[in-house]
Amino acid sequence: MSAWPLLLATLFGAAAAALFYLASPQQQWRSAGPWPARWRCWPGSLCALLSLVMTTRIMAPMEAVFAWLVLLMFAASIAPFLGIWYRRSFAGKTA
Repeated sequence: MSAWPLLLATLFGAAAAALFYLASPQQQWRSAGPWPARWRCWPGSLCALLSLVMTTRIMAPMEAVFAWLVLLMFAASIAPFLGIWYRRSFAGKTA
């Protein structure tokens, strides 16, 4: 078994959490604010679904769902801290 599907599933899961964070009104990554309200959750949902499908192809279904949820919770809990760090480090500096 190759590690590439697991790596891709992890990357899609982390991207899903990042896209969900960008869609929230309280996000700190974009200075322009969150994405437009009508379609803001679709990109994150598609990445999360793709990550879940890839994870269930690699592991047993219960273990795959557990690992997928842990990944999404971990990435989603780190996103606000990265936003605050980004604002404090780079927002006041201009190139």
